[in-house]
Amino acid sequence: MSKQKSGLGSGLPKNANDAEQSAQVELYNVTLAESAEQREREMTFGEALKADRRLIMYSIGFSGTIIMEGYGLALMTYLFTLEPFNRKYGVLTADGKYEVEYIWKVLLPLTAQIGSIIGIFVTTPCTKWFGYKWTTLLMLIFSATLIAMPFFAPNIMILCVGFFLQGIPWGVFQVVSPAYASEVSTIQLRPILTTWNNLCWVIGQLLSAGAIKGFSVAFRTEWAFRIPFGLQWIFTFLLAIGIWLAPESPYWYIQKGEIARGRQAIVKLVRKGDPSMAEEKLALMQHTIQQEHMKDAEIAQLGKWERIKLMLKGSDARRTEIACIAWTIQAMCGSSIIAWGPKLFENSGLDASQSLSVNMALPAAGLLGTLASWWLMAYMGRRSIYFYGLLVMALLLVACGGASYAPANVSGWAAGGVLTVYTMVYDLTVGPICYSIVSEIPSIRYRAVTLSAARGAYLGSNLINHFLTPKMLSAPSEGGWGLGSRTGFVYAVLCLISATYTWFRIPETNGLSARSLDILFQHGVSARQFNNATAAQYEQLDREKNTRLTNTASQNSVFSVHAVSSKAQ
Repeated sequence: MSKQKSGLGSGLPKNANDAEQSAQVELYNVTLAESAEQREREMTFGEALKADRRLIMYSIGFSGTIIMEGYGLALMTYLFTLEPFNRKYGVLTADGKYEVEYIWKVLLPLTAQIGSIIGIFVTTPCTKWFGYKWTTLLMLIFSATLIAMPFFAPNIMILCVGFFLQGIPWGVFQVVSPAYASEVSTIQLRPILTTWNNLCWVIGQLLSAGAIKGFSVAFRTEWAFRIPFGLQWIFTFLLAIGIWLAPESPYWYIQKGEIARGRQAIVKLVRKGDPSMAEEKLALMQHTIQQEHMKDAEIAQLGKWERIKLMLKGSDARRTEIACIAWTIQAMCGSSIIAWGPKLFENSGLDASQSLSVNMALPAAGLLGTLASWWLMAYMGRRSIYFYGLLVMALLLVACGGASYAPANVSGWAAGGVLTVYTMVYDLTVGPICYSIVSEIPSIRYRAVTLSAARGAYLGSNLINHFLTPKMLSAPSEGGWGLGSRTGFVYAVLCLISATYTWFRIPETNGLSARSLDILFQHGVSARQFNNATAAQYEQLDREKNTRLTNTASQNSVFSVHAVSSKAQ
């Protein structure tokens, strides 16, 4: 008979919560689960691609919500270069042009970021109650309703409130999309489907740049910016259809004890006509949940603040630090200049039309960079890509700053060319690789809390960018500091500081299992010495130590039995 095992161990539940957890995972075939895990490890990328076409399709559907977020956020900054938008919501400046005031240039994207932070906080209870699928559908409906506010906004105050409210579903999307991808994907596809979110950001930016450029040429009225707002209704409708057709994450059903519905979801994900694969995936998911509950048995008894305190002690404190700083680096390495590209080009000597034309090259370069990163990850480790990427980006930002000293008729085009190359390098290295690093560094028991803290650090850094970047890029007549493309010098210094941190603190995670990472962190191994060979050495030392402890315990047990026996006699 096949070996059977209860999902959550044995023993009677002590309370209602324990009873609920005990019902979450029924008996499952452990042998089948272990063989499924081994098969996934041995599967080539081509085999995984062929076997999981449906899984990829549904995961991409959820990731499409990130395209919508990237489109909306990019639209906010691109609009500041649009003359009809400035005429509608701006004020007349001393040089006779209409310009949106600096405070609103800060507040419009800032309020959207604050809304996203609120969205991140509401994601956990929403997904717990409704699941990933219905949470996303409800947020799409909410978003479709809110699009009307910027579309019909009579003044900039209403526009600001609309962006704030739209930020809430965007915050939910940026959590649900990678979570769904990581839960349904196989081992071979997980790096691609996780970093796919970065590509979706770039696609959204490219669509936004194209819409602004196209309609700015077609219309000289308010329709030049209202139609790009209205296009979001089309995105929402198409995404809602895709999400409606997708299955819920099987993990969500299994954790609730709804094994039959979990099996149905898996059948929709796996290759059609292959019931054996569905049973394997079901057993593997049950086995994974069982292991998670075993590892978190003690932690589950602690309160929220006790868990956070434990996360900030020992090796977990180091892991939390690395995850938070890695995501902060992604925000502070100069990537915010990409979003404000049109403003940089305009202040470097190009007119509004030329600025929007050059700006279209930025997301196109990012698209190529992200696609190339999938190839690069097969030949280089995460740490190396991150470190050398930051060094190259620092050089490019210095070149961008140097473009300000070129003749006026050349400066804008030079800054545009350098920033295009910078965007490609960013999306080849730091942009997508950051997602891999922050998802692999945390320990299993603190992964959710660590990622929340790291994402909070990223959003906090972006709030700083929303104040400083437009201030540095804008001309003094617009209330700025007039640095223009020399802003590159500031971020070049931050890139060098980030590269130094990466060299000393961020370890290599490529090819290391979660257990190997645990061993290396627990022994305080230097970031530059993280590899399988070092992990094997410390694993052997731990094994020898455990053997000695076991032998000592056995000897003490024998002595105790002998003493009891002698006393009885």
